[in-house]
Amino acid sequence: MKLSKLLLIASLATGSLFANDVMQKSMATMEQGMALIQKGFLNNNIELIKEGNKLVKEGNNLFSEKSTIVQYLPENKKHMSNIAENASKRITLDVVELEENLKNKAFINAGNSYSDMLNACSNCHSIVRNW
Repeated sequence: MKLSKLLLIASLATGSLFANDVMQKSMATMEQGMALIQKGFLNNNIELIKEGNKLVKEGNNLFSEKSTIVQYLPENKKHMSNIAENASKRITLDVVELEENLKNKAFINAGNSYSDMLNACSNCHSIVRNW
């Protein structure tokens, strides 16, 4: 009986660690993507912007469901999941908008899409980090 309890606790702890690893990987992917987009704008390198945009999209996919968002928010912030959900939706839209603006060579608008993406990130981080 004690062994089964220990195994259950270990599996729950491992699951929690795995969940944190997934979230950290997702955030790191988005961070890398945002950095590439910015570097692309600063260096007139559209390919870097596109590469970064793909990474942001990939990282943001984890947060496409409200139930997933709630899972990663701190316990005392779970009631604010709608703000995080809206931030994720904004990022999703901005990724598409940025891509379209690049196709149309509307670089000022593409920069505005990036700016809005960054603001959406900051809105969510303000919840999680108590800004």
